[in-house]
Amino acid sequence: MLPCSFNCGQGSKKYMMKIFNLIIVVFFVGTALASSEEGVMVGEGNDANRSSPVHLFNLKDEAGLVIRADSEKQQPFSTKKTCGECHNYDEISKGWHFNAHDTEVDAGRPGEPWVLVDSICRSQIPVTARGWQGTFAPQDVGITPWLFLKKFYSHFPGGSYGEMEADNPEEGIRQGISGMYEINCLACHNRSSYEDQSLAAMQVARQNYRWVPTASSGLATVEGLASSLDDFYDPEFDEGGIEVTYRQGIFDKEDKVLMDIGLPENDSCYFCHSNKDLSVSSEMEWTRDQDVHLHSGLNCIDCHRNGDDHMITRGFEHEGLAGTLSCEGCHIADHNGGKPIANRLGAPAPEHAGIPPIHFERLSCTACHSGNWPEEQAGQLRTARIHKTALHGQHNMNQRQPHIYGPVLMRGTDGKIAPHKLFWPSYWADASGEDISPINPEKVLESAGDILKEEVEKQNDWRPLTDEQITAVLNKLRNGENAPVYIAGGKMYKLAAGDKLEISEPVAAQPYAWPMAHDVRPAEQALGVNKCADCHDSKSSFFYSELPVDGPLVAQGGQQFINMIDLQGLDKRYMAAFNASFIFRPMLKFVAFGSCGLIALVVLAYVLKAIAAVTKAGTEEVE
Repeated sequence: MLPCSFNCGQGSKKYMMKIFNLIIVVFFVGTALASSEEGVMVGEGNDANRSSPVHLFNLKDEAGLVIRADSEKQQPFSTKKTCGECHNYDEISKGWHFNAHDTEVDAGRPGEPWVLVDSICRSQIPVTARGWQGTFAPQDVGITPWLFLKKFYSHFPGGSYGEMEADNPEEGIRQGISGMYEINCLACHNRSSYEDQSLAAMQVARQNYRWVPTASSGLATVEGLASSLDDFYDPEFDEGGIEVTYRQGIFDKEDKVLMDIGLPENDSCYFCHSNKDLSVSSEMEWTRDQDVHLHSGLNCIDCHRNGDDHMITRGFEHEGLAGTLSCEGCHIADHNGGKPIANRLGAPAPEHAGIPPIHFERLSCTACHSGNWPEEQAGQLRTARIHKTALHGQHNMNQRQPHIYGPVLMRGTDGKIAPHKLFWPSYWADASGEDISPINPEKVLESAGDILKEEVEKQNDWRPLTDEQITAVLNKLRNGENAPVYIAGGKMYKLAAGDKLEISEPVAAQPYAWPMAHDVRPAEQALGVNKCADCHDSKSSFFYSELPVDGPLVAQGGQQFINMIDLQGLDKRYMAAFNASFIFRPMLKFVAFGSCGLIALVVLAYVLKAIAAVTKAGTEEVE
């Protein structure tokens, strides 16, 4: 038995150590709270160390309780409570990927919309709340936040519409079962090979909203469908429901989980931001070249950066400070009061030898460097988000519509010609003067489904419509003083006296387009590498490439087309004459240089004569 004095001393030491540890904990907690009061959380800001911190932490459920390995019933973890422990979730939720519903945000130049597609109704409507010309807010098309997730679930990162309260009691009941679709931070920041965004899309399709990050992270398996549960389902008392099983061995003795969290990698971006060139078969996809920037070792986030607020830079000129991350900002611009900062990240300074400066006033950099080389007819593309690509297994899709064309060389909102992606909207709508309000396809089918659901053979992926069918549907959509119309293929169809169709071409019927920047081609593959004739030729695809007029209307006389020059707002006769002049330019240059040489010889002869005369006069004066 140990002496009493030793026991007391040992106990005192243990007691003192507990007090010391308590002081340390209070100190750090106090520091963290002080930081929070100043608006800076542990995971925010920059302490000048560029290394990625170790992410060893407790998973927390949506009630803020720690998830433990030995819990009788496992719960999905909440990114708001787990990631929000160190990162300002509310601030992040205002970032570009999560503020799609916020009409107060500066929307910038037009971007890729969501597209509400209904092949039976012959509708494809560009949907976004950002207010880009030619688009409609979800509520304008009768889409509630709950319906938004059901329609556009596959490539949605959570937050925004996913965290908005349901608009009606029926949707509210379902939302109570499915939970909120919080921002899926791991979709971008989880560098584990387990991260599966296709699996995330499947969970959203099942209305398992609160389970999305848990399932897609690979930390657990999730079984069950919230969409199939009864409205009166109670997870506390009812059997079945959604079962969560965390992988063995992921929890340590303190119930913490180690995750490989860091800056987003290219694959994270590609899931939502990929394009499929339909001119290249799936078997030959491997022959396509990668964007020259990525091939050179850059990552998406080298140009598309953000701070703690997650306001991703979009890479176009005049985007404030972020303009330095544009083509001009990296390659040629000086944004720092006389201190040159061109050649950023080793970007080569372009020479553009022999190209008149007017080209840089009227063309964007991407006009010559981005997308496919223009062909006689605009090609078709599929985008990840619009066509729901990269979904594996049973929920794989082969969505053909809408037909996205590109590159379409047309004038952008900044007045410069640039390559665009483009599709032709089509929808039934109510018209009041120049105001057009699309009608939700489901409502159209309620009124005129007997006409639109008739079995027909598809033409170019469309179920064709005749003038007689349009007339019949418009008559069924009449309701009081409203004037129903149908928009498709750049035209608006409206009933006139005697049930005759009145056809016009309002702005609302024009194709919706947004600029494309990738894939970037190197200088050796840019327009102009073959000199002026790449564009200034009587058959140049830059001006005369054909864009199909796409829609369900049975065309009279076959497929109709418009030329790029029509979208560029240029005078056809002037450009034809101007381009034709390039045929004679080599001859004119020969004549001009020959004439200059002849004049130079004549001048030289007179100069020599003058020198001889002066010399002779000087000699005579000396004599």
